[in-house]
Amino acid sequence: MSFHWNDDTIQVMHVAPAHTDGDSVIYFQQANVIHAGDIFFNKMYPFIDVTTGGSIKGMISATEKLLAIANAKTKIIPGHGPLADKDELQAYRDMLVAMEKRIGDLKCDGKTRVAVIAAKPTKKFDSAWGKGFLKPDVWVGIVYDSL
Repeated sequence: MSFHWNDDTIQVMHVAPAHTDGDSVIYFQQANVIHAGDIFFNKMYPFIDVTTGGSIKGMISATEKLLAIANAKTKIIPGHGPLADKDELQAYRDMLVAMEKRIGDLKCDGKTRVAVIAAKPTKKFDSAWGKGFLKPDVWVGIVYDSL
């Protein structure tokens, strides 16, 4: 849906289930600002509400949709964390992709949820992403459940 307010075109875009099954993104075209909501947790592992349809694959897809809209001057408002730019959103997307692969590979190898958590697949990323309200082991379990 698009509407106009204060000489700006504002787009509200529903994305496929990501954080939950009801995620939307707001893009202020002339201001070049994206409000990503809980699709983007800047500098921390995101909460994915698996019980309401959220998934790591959906988070990646939604983030890629935002990256297609953004340019080098876009200001991106995350649901959690500091104001960001496209490079920070790209780093977040890259982390999501790496974690989906690492955790997904372990799960495909037949590892249980407990074994995957014990393997510490996020260890390389924890200093940059593991300081939010979700501790790495909790986040690994959420990603495992979403796959």
